[in-house]
Amino acid sequence: MVKIALDKFMAYTNDNRLGVTVILLFSIVFISFLITQVVENKDPLDSLVMVSNAFTSNGYSVLGNSILGKINSIFLVWGGYIISGAGTATLTAAILLRHFNSRIKRLEEIIENGGEE
Repeated sequence: MVKIALDKFMAYTNDNRLGVTVILLFSIVFISFLITQVVENKDPLDSLVMVSNAFTSNGYSVLGNSILGKINSIFLVWGGYIISGAGTATLTAAILLRHFNSRIKRLEEIIENGGEE
């Protein structure tokens, strides 16, 4: 089941050219995970929790006690905004493109048939 889901994800990613976005997303989270461990002196689990909260929240609270930790938190929040916005825009564009391509195809068939459906 996981293999099927991964194959579908990879096909969708390749079809919509999202490879760079996925790599960017992973890089942001992983680098911030490492920064949080070092700067905030946190163990890996606490660091992962802090990074996950910062990246997926609305940025209501700034996580971190040091200046670099707070900057990292802000970077994560804005990275989350940008990545989620790009993902939403890409998905919307793909849905609209599929819809309008089917309508264009249907109109071309009507034209080829001389107006008869």
